[in-house]
Amino acid sequence: MKSIFVSLLFSGSVLLGCASHKRVNKLASELDCNKTIHFVFDRESKFAKVEYLGSPSGDSPYPDYVKSFRASVEELDRDSKMKLRYKDALGFPSDSITQVTVKIERIVWGFKSSSALMEVELSYKMTDRKFNIIGNNKVYMSGTKKGNIFKCFKHGNYVFSSIICDEK
Repeated sequence: MKSIFVSLLFSGSVLLGCASHKRVNKLASELDCNKTIHFVFDRESKFAKVEYLGSPSGDSPYPDYVKSFRASVEELDRDSKMKLRYKDALGFPSDSITQVTVKIERIVWGFKSSSALMEVELSYKMTDRKFNIIGNNKVYMSGTKKGNIFKCFKHGNYVFSSIICDEK
């Protein structure tokens, strides 16, 4: 009986912990436009530290931001009907490709009694414009820096992509 309870508790926390991410996945599957976006991660972002609001219940190691960002672009590409690519550097300008450099401005992780909300403030810089977007992810029960930052990147990249997709 105890093992059934533990299994149900674990299954429930996994399902609840992915609520925000599942919403992003559903919205991304509806993102359909004929644009290509090349994302370049600003290497200065590697020095960003997490600011805590409230008391975290544990401590997880910092992820490799570049790998997490790249994985978020690649997964969003698979989930959407756009052409999204991670690039190490900007290429030659092209009218058919939107190129953007993304920088972490701030990471805030707020804790409540049974949930935590991570918000990553991201700046998306194009040649002639800049967008400030907050990627976020809410978890219930537990979460890690690596998982939350990946999901925040994916959410922020989704928001940026949907803005670009809606432009004529």
